[in-house]
Amino acid sequence: MRQMGIKARWVKPYIQTTIDSDFSQDRKNILNEEFNPAHPDAVWCSDITYIWTFEGFVYLIPVLWIYIRGKSFLGC
Repeated sequence: MRQMGIKARWVKPYIQTTIDSDFSQDRKNILNEEFNPAHPDAVWCSDITYIWTFEGFVYLIPVLWIYIRGKSFLGC
């Protein structure tokens, strides 16, 4: 193999890290795209993701307060 320049090829095994779930039947849209809350602490928005580091996974969970300084935020 060395004389012919042939090398073994290693294929990294596929590992499923997330499982797709259908939450459409369990969750209800209680916000109904009304991003102008009447008072503070009425609407919060969040998401979760993970970032790979040398020590392992680090989870990032940003929480967005929709009611910002008396104005609504339309980015949620």
